[in-house]
Amino acid sequence: MNRNKIVRDTIFLTAVDFAMQGLALMLNVFITRKLGSAAVGAISLMGTFLNFTGIISSGNAYLCSSRLISEEIGRAGGNPNRIYRYSLMYSMPLCIVVSGCIFAFSGLISGNILKTPELALPVKIMAFILPVNTISCCLRGYFSAYRNVFSGAISSGVEFLVKSGMFAMFAEFYVADGKISVFMAFALSMGAGQLAGLVYLVVCHLKYRKKYDTKASIGFRCFVLTSIPIMLNSIVTSVLSSVNDALVPLTLKQYGNSTEQALSQFGIFEAIIIPALFFPSGILCSLSAILIPELSRERGADNMKKTAYLTNRVLRQTFSFSVFAAAVFLYFGNEIGLLMSGDTFAGKIIRILAPAVPFIYLEIILEGILKGMGRHSFSSLNYLVEYTIRISVLLICVPLFGFYGIVMSYLASNIICNTSRILKIISITGIRFSFSDNIIIPVISALCSMQTVSLLEKPLHFERVSIAVEPVIFTIAAGFMYLGLQKVLHKITDSSEEISVNRVNHKL
Repeated sequence: MNRNKIVRDTIFLTAVDFAMQGLALMLNVFITRKLGSAAVGAISLMGTFLNFTGIISSGNAYLCSSRLISEEIGRAGGNPNRIYRYSLMYSMPLCIVVSGCIFAFSGLISGNILKTPELALPVKIMAFILPVNTISCCLRGYFSAYRNVFSGAISSGVEFLVKSGMFAMFAEFYVADGKISVFMAFALSMGAGQLAGLVYLVVCHLKYRKKYDTKASIGFRCFVLTSIPIMLNSIVTSVLSSVNDALVPLTLKQYGNSTEQALSQFGIFEAIIIPALFFPSGILCSLSAILIPELSRERGADNMKKTAYLTNRVLRQTFSFSVFAAAVFLYFGNEIGLLMSGDTFAGKIIRILAPAVPFIYLEIILEGILKGMGRHSFSSLNYLVEYTIRISVLLICVPLFGFYGIVMSYLASNIICNTSRILKIISITGIRFSFSDNIIIPVISALCSMQTVSLLEKPLHFERVSIAVEPVIFTIAAGFMYLGLQKVLHKITDSSEEISVNRVNHKL
């Protein structure tokens, strides 16, 4: 995959991701103000349950099919279509078993586990959503392996628009009047969105499917054995993430908050704070999605030098982007929180979490690199450590310090575990990590650019523009200065884009 293709695909996926994230933020703000932040917290917990069951039921079919089909394409004389069929044969029986259990025990799940008896019917609807989700994951992995980012991105867009449009309609005309529960509205909207996305994917697959007469390089048994670590990695991550989310309102109640207050703060965190912090990371999510099949293909071709080059370049750009994003959140956190939630609480937490943004963004790229290299066992272990730290800090600090304990858990887990990810990638690829290029120069450039534009604020009368426009103008001006300063500093330090690979013949 040439550099121009990576850039074009990244730009396209980023544009789609930004559009969906922007609409999602608008929907979250609308739902928060229409139904209240406590309702948003309850929906977030329900979404966590759906994501958890989706991962378990599909065995992370997207990553399995994307990575293994990519490796098959990289091998001469392979048959990617057969690998795609393996992904369906592997994931669908598992999905049917999990879906059947959820449907059969929906009453037990809603009453005893989720502690919300009225969730019984929505949980049954979710059981029917899971097979649709599994097939969609296999198809998206297929298109990702073939570098057809258009089909996967558009299907996600169709799914999102149908789901969000239906939920907004339910919230406006039915939920607020008590004609339908918020849980039922969520389940029906999710089902309609998933079905619409699948229809689009099937049409694209029939149109773009290639034919092969050769045999696959691996059999179904090998596919399953290779996929099991990927599935276990996903299950560990999903289980721990779900436990972490479920503990947030419980520990807030231990601090002294009522159930409604706990759900309200959790809702603000999930619907406003986290989406706001992750909004700029759309470009990194897109790049990570492209990196997994690309690195898998280079791994299949045993091209160590290309792998090292891509890794080093992407890490440098990620550090540069994330440091500037953290500076913007630190400077404009209060304004962002006020615009989105209408109070100062969200803005205060955004500013406190700003120093963790580079580590949060790095995780997106580092996990893409590790999975592309087939290091799922390390990824699982690292996630286990990360969530152990996060949950431990959560259980200790939230009952003592309230919501600030959640902030402490994010900072501690992200800083420790992303440092270990970087060290692992350095050991695998043999790249030379430069503190000057990756950390010192971006930090100095961010400080200088933000301070310079800040000094020019009053003479240029930035205060006369609205609170929504000022951060945009400021960020654009500081961004251009930031890029210019980095370029100058890189020339002064004579830093190079060339990759230093210590072990060129090192095998992945």
